[in-house]
Amino acid sequence: MADDLGYGSLGCYGSKEIDTPNLDRLAEKGMRFTDFHSNGPMCTPTRAALMTGRYPQRCIWVPDRELSPVFVKQRRENMKQRWAWGISLDELTIAEVLQKAGYKTALFGKWHLGYDARFHPMNQGFDEFRGFIAGAVDYHSHQSVSGLRELDWWDNKTIKNEEGYTTDLLTRYSEDFIVRHKNVPFFLYLAHAAPHTPLQGRGPSGKKSDKENYKEMIEVLDESVGTLCRVLREQQLEAKTLVVFCSDNGPQGNLLSPSGHFQGRKGSVYEGGHRVPFIASWPGVIAPGSTSGQTVMTMDFFPTFAKLAGAALPANHFLDGMNLMPLLEGGEEEYNRTCHWLFGKAWAVRKGEWKLIGNGPKALRLVNLKTDQGEKKDFIKKQPELVKELTKLHGEWLRETGDK
Repeated sequence: MADDLGYGSLGCYGSKEIDTPNLDRLAEKGMRFTDFHSNGPMCTPTRAALMTGRYPQRCIWVPDRELSPVFVKQRRENMKQRWAWGISLDELTIAEVLQKAGYKTALFGKWHLGYDARFHPMNQGFDEFRGFIAGAVDYHSHQSVSGLRELDWWDNKTIKNEEGYTTDLLTRYSEDFIVRHKNVPFFLYLAHAAPHTPLQGRGPSGKKSDKENYKEMIEVLDESVGTLCRVLREQQLEAKTLVVFCSDNGPQGNLLSPSGHFQGRKGSVYEGGHRVPFIASWPGVIAPGSTSGQTVMTMDFFPTFAKLAGAALPANHFLDGMNLMPLLEGGEEEYNRTCHWLFGKAWAVRKGEWKLIGNGPKALRLVNLKTDQGEKKDFIKKQPELVKELTKLHGEWLRETGDK
């Protein structure tokens, strides 16, 4: 999972400025999705959906009463900050499901689902954790870029710094994990920091422009993908391994056309805020060079992985996501679904080709994504019955998920 990587930032998604040969090759060997969406236009909600297979609004969140020193000062100044929450231990994570099914599990990179020790990834189903708890770190010092800039670099449950560029270190941890577990089932969640700010390349960034650093960060990320694909081949694991690549939300800023032809950026419920790259590869299972226009979301990974592992879920455990394997195996199954996004007061609901965008109680814009992916033409006055139907669906979803 890349961090803040927009739809148009890879060669296989139309970029002419950023070189991504390894990701392009992964798409050539597998399936590239053109209608994949993060569950939120921001980091934390999407990661919650990945972990639980549920809309993040349905998840149980617990106040973070024991914030790390980085945030203590800010917490005292504003006791109601929304980031001061963690995902409850009562939530069932995909790591816990796979761990119970006999898989070795690891998270290398960004957690961002709670800061204090209660919410630590190793309390949520991961056997190993290397990386950072908060939203972003300096790529060289590994200090948090929020608040008091304390060290946020973990070796399992110990804060311990290590010299090196963040992307390279996470790749090295992942390579080592694969080699050590080549003879047992494993689930590796590599949550890269790149290309989230601060915009820092491998070398000194002071003399480079933001665009140059941004380009380098994505190209080093692409190198990481190439390294891990090579390791899988060398360990004769390629035919046994489903490899998934995606982003957690749309891009920050406006560097190198990162959203492609979509409008909106990170934090927006327009397409550019949540329509992101998704590539899946599994030689012998997924047809090479295939493309899918089916509407799928981050929360679909949980039921897909659980089904592949033959893992049992608790009775009556509800998932919003859907198993993608019939689609990945080349099936013609249509995923007729209604999709929802909510961020602050901004919301969107999509049914088929129609998407309604609103804020608070008010519907603002109705667009047809089949004919207008840039969401420029508004049909809200021409389709009042459709607006009424989609508004009703949004209200029903809010009541069902219990979001406040």
